[in-house]
Amino acid sequence: MSNLTDYIEQFVLDKLNEFNAGRNADKGVYYMLLPNEKTAYYTLWFYNPAAVYHPNVYFATLDVNAINSVEKAMKKLANSFIRLDIRLKLESISHNADDVISFGKYRGYHLCEVTSIDPKYVAWIANKYEPRTQGEKRFKELAATYSWIYQDLHTSRMHKVPVSRFVGTIDEKLNDLQLSVLRVKAEDNPYKTHIVGGIAHFYVDQKIVATDEAGNLFFFTIRASDRSLVSGQLSNADHAYQVGEKLLIRSAKVIKHYTSRNIRYTKLGYVKFK
Repeated sequence: MSNLTDYIEQFVLDKLNEFNAGRNADKGVYYMLLPNEKTAYYTLWFYNPAAVYHPNVYFATLDVNAINSVEKAMKKLANSFIRLDIRLKLESISHNADDVISFGKYRGYHLCEVTSIDPKYVAWIANKYEPRTQGEKRFKELAATYSWIYQDLHTSRMHKVPVSRFVGTIDEKLNDLQLSVLRVKAEDNPYKTHIVGGIAHFYVDQKIVATDEAGNLFFFTIRASDRSLVSGQLSNADHAYQVGEKLLIRSAKVIKHYTSRNIRYTKLGYVKFK
């Protein structure tokens, strides 16, 4: 993202990393395309790995500002379990007019336009239209992709199967976990914080959400090993875990399974690192 400052680029990447917790790319990937010679706006696309003719499909214009764009994209994709990424460019973004309807009441309209005003019509094309030529086959494929996107974005997550699964059973010992950190929150331990000689001593724990390669989410706490004189600030003796950091866990115990916003988490205790 060469046109962004380091701060904004890191902010966007951190937002995407957090947003993608519990999401995967099994059925495709949503992505923001950076502004280019054709537009000053960030645009939202979907990559369909099953498509033969047009795997990359445009479906929304966002903003000229990177931070506003990622916020708008995340809002649009709130119901989806599909990952959101960012791309600098595409090799080819032309549909060669394959997305223009050539018959019926929406003659001359683009499929993307009609999807937002009459999604049932696009679903009919995707499921009932009988293509005769190569161009019509490309047209029907695009209709199927747009119809799938509409269903994905407008079906509540409550009616979908979450990507993240519960791992293990309660009290089971898990071994050799390889995880990637998604979120870290530094938090004072209220039971250990105390005053010594009029000076407050804080013990700052780290609450961590991490994921394995299958997209399963884990939550656990890394306890402070030493005191800190500043609330919310780790002691010099403690390692500050970072988003994206890889964790090699030798063993951990399954403490609890719980669901938050229809996403499943496995809570771990007695975590021992390699």
